Amino acid sequence: MIAGGIIVCIGELIRIWATGHLNRNQEVTTSGPYAYVRDPLYLGRLFLIVGFCIMGWGYCLLLLPLGLGIFFMSYLPRKYKKEMKRLEKRFGESYLDYAACTRSLLPSFSPYPRANTRRWSFDICWRENREQYFILIVAAVFAGIMARYFMSI
Repeated sequence: MIAGGIIVCIGELIRIWATGHLNRNQEVTTSGPYAYVRDPLYLGRLFLIVGFCIMGWGYCLLLLPLGLGIFFMSYLPRKYKKEMKRLEKRFGESYLDYAACTRSLLPSFSPYPRANTRRWSFDICWRENREQYFILIVAAVFAGIMARYFMSI
């Protein structure tokens, strides 16, 4: 339960960090986590899937291979195809250069050479990207799993 909870928290912290830097449709975002990994929101979501499955233990742990299969075989390829086309069309060479220099889910140790140094923004995270709604969903699932655990003791 604790290990899964830590993984869930890491996943949501990655998402909060990323949404505080993401200027959708305005630029190729290269600040914050985007300097090290191209898709930090997907990375955060992957941590959430793994963490919740570990927290749920039992049958939930058995669902982990299914969840990972859906994530890597259906969700991610579909999102990549749609999103990469859109970003390439909108930002052209700027996005292609960034995509060539950064990996999708595996962060690099050195930042993107032309990374923006903009600081994390509460306004961008909460007002523009509305991460608080995703946090509420994560908190509700987390609370549900915890309630189930404590009721079974």
